[in-house]
Amino acid sequence: MSRTNRRRAIRAVAPVAGLLAAGLLVWQGSYAAFSATTTSPGNSWATGQVTLKNNTNAGAYQAIGTAAFSVSNMTPSATVVSRCVTVESSGTLPGAVKFYTTGVTPSVPGTNQVSSNISVTVTEQLGVTATTVAADCTGFTGAIAVASGLLSALPGTYGGGGGTFAPTGLATQYAAYKISYVFNPGPAVADVQGKTANATFVWELQTT
Repeated sequence: MSRTNRRRAIRAVAPVAGLLAAGLLVWQGSYAAFSATTTSPGNSWATGQVTLKNNTNAGAYQAIGTAAFSVSNMTPSATVVSRCVTVESSGTLPGAVKFYTTGVTPSVPGTNQVSSNISVTVTEQLGVTATTVAADCTGFTGAIAVASGLLSALPGTYGGGGGTFAPTGLATQYAAYKISYVFNPGPAVADVQGKTANATFVWELQTT
């Protein structure tokens, strides 16, 4: 075969070879690979919560209860008056509960102020149920010191508060608190007539 005829033959065969190669590539791309996947579907995120209630409202547990004490026409006395409050934790997170006071008035302590002449002690009992301790403190046997001092000087923040109640978040749990006071102003008795004092008792749970 002459050189010219050889070139003509190559030119004639080249397009056919190209088509065959392209077809082979398509066939390999369509059928030559195995594959597998694995997935992790349904990912989600939800926050936990902390929940506290107390039973000052006639034994019904509520986030905002009622006054533990509502005393009028108070006179000096050496008699200690007590009231018990049970606190319920029903949240899903562990934490620590502290007792403190807010809204104490008058806000500036002084010997002639009622809040500076009321001595308060608070003790705690763990491991109780919703009904172990009555409002009049029947059934209370706790001895854990939580707070002690003049009403005007009790801790006013969580950081300064007291108590050892540490709910786990795994089940509803309770702690009982005995709040006792005595009003015995001594020499300042003449200065506190006709005056008032107010305070809010607070139990706060913060996560650990």
